[in-house]
Amino acid sequence: MILAAFLRTVAIALLRLAIWIAPHDTHDWGRGMLSELNHVEGNWSALLWAVGGAGVLAKHAMLALILPGSHRRTVSSASELFAKELPMRKATLTATAACIAASLLFFLAPTFRQAFQVSLAQWHDVLHVDQRWRGRGPDPELQALARKAEQNHDAEALAFVAVRTENPSEAARLAEEAVHLDSNLTWVYAIAGPPCPTSAKINSWVPALEQWDPQNALSRLIVAEKLDCDEVMHGLSALRPPEKSAAWKDAMAVAFQSPKLDTYFSRQKELDRRVMLRYKLHNPFQAISDGFGFGFALPSYGIGDSHEYAKLLLASGQALESRGDRKGAFEKYWAVARFGQMMGSSTSELFVQRYLPDAYQRLARLSEAEGNHTEAAFYASLKAQETQATQKALAALRGESRGSDLAHWSAFLVRLSGLVLLVSSGLVLICALGVVIRSRSLRLSALRPSPSSLTVGFAGAIGALLSSAVLYVSYRPYSEILQRFVSKGDEAGLSELSNFLFATQVPLGAHGFLGAFDAVFHFWSIVTLLCVVALCFAVILHFRHRRPSSATVA
Repeated sequence: MILAAFLRTVAIALLRLAIWIAPHDTHDWGRGMLSELNHVEGNWSALLWAVGGAGVLAKHAMLALILPGSHRRTVSSASELFAKELPMRKATLTATAACIAASLLFFLAPTFRQAFQVSLAQWHDVLHVDQRWRGRGPDPELQALARKAEQNHDAEALAFVAVRTENPSEAARLAEEAVHLDSNLTWVYAIAGPPCPTSAKINSWVPALEQWDPQNALSRLIVAEKLDCDEVMHGLSALRPPEKSAAWKDAMAVAFQSPKLDTYFSRQKELDRRVMLRYKLHNPFQAISDGFGFGFALPSYGIGDSHEYAKLLLASGQALESRGDRKGAFEKYWAVARFGQMMGSSTSELFVQRYLPDAYQRLARLSEAEGNHTEAAFYASLKAQETQATQKALAALRGESRGSDLAHWSAFLVRLSGLVLLVSSGLVLICALGVVIRSRSLRLSALRPSPSSLTVGFAGAIGALLSSAVLYVSYRPYSEILQRFVSKGDEAGLSELSNFLFATQVPLGAHGFLGAFDAVFHFWSIVTLLCVVALCFAVILHFRHRRPSSATVA
């Protein structure tokens, strides 16, 4: 009873508000609708009656506001009012169709189709909750590319798929097949194997890497990472660097003494460009691999080990120096300085580079103690240069942070406009189906949309058009960055593109990937609650319709 009274009250208030804002020549018709409201059976039917009448009056109010002289003549009858309504209805239908057509035209542009695909990335973890814990499932696009590559015996395409496949066994199979076809792709083992190389394949891959590129420190970093993973598997992950195994220390010592450090990222970028051009791939998430655009001097699996070993060397050198072993201390300090020089200037390894000024300062102190003032001045100047380089790197990071803010804002617009486009399209589709079902015909001349259907459909069409425009404009700069990289090898803006694509995969409303789980939980909680409410509403309607029939039988 409370709900029934509330619905009636809302219907009456809605019609009265519509009469209040409507032109004077429509008041008689509005009052007639209000009086007829008392004779409408059913509370929901009364509310729909009020919505329809209020919609007609609201349209005439807007027409009077736009064309002040159009309502000066008094309307003599309700039929004349509906005669006025017909041109407005046709105009609304025309505007709705035009907005829908304009929205569909956006899909003719490859950039917009790519933007729409990116806007849907936020729903992957929401709709595939199980894969959030078990890892992403097979990628159909990558699987199709792998089949083509195997048919064409295309080693580069096989390597392209191998470094992106999350299934370790499949990645290993594709990598070995690629290297078998072209031994110059042996470097793929360094990317397809880590970040946690527990696979037995690593035992054969590392010797192959060392034989193919014997002076590179990367293979020893992979060995050290494998030992770390073995410690985790055996529950020894809490070991501190001084307690690390001798094998780990030996691997890191060889890495720090190696003549060069090549992560093969540049090779991978060139290979990816060739494969994408060859197979006409347009998926931005496949184009940008982990680490692209950030100028990594170390892969992710080598950063922590290098950090810990540099710290260990400095502590060991300090101990030797305190015992009077200046030569031994000098070797330890120099190993840290040399590895930092081998890395080169990079803004991404600041936590490793921060040890270089300390190492240079200690080398200068030892040289001064040995009476070698020239070397002491040389190391002091290197420390000053490194300090300045670190300050410039920090300034560059702050600049990237500001750029990252822009990328996150663009990602927000892309995710929001994509969601609005889906909702608006759903509203238009529901209204169209409702009109067809009520008219029971597909002939255009037989379709008679109600005022409420026209209003909702027009709003949905406007929303679809505006969201399509925002989606296209927000994504276009990043599409140009991607096209320049693929076609010309221009890496300008890759860091910004990587930040943007990373942010688009976070569900709307979540704060980073750490808050994505909460967003998924809240989404399905709301869906479940709405389903329960809809079920309860259906049960209530069912029993309300059965009650009169039961009373008649009695």
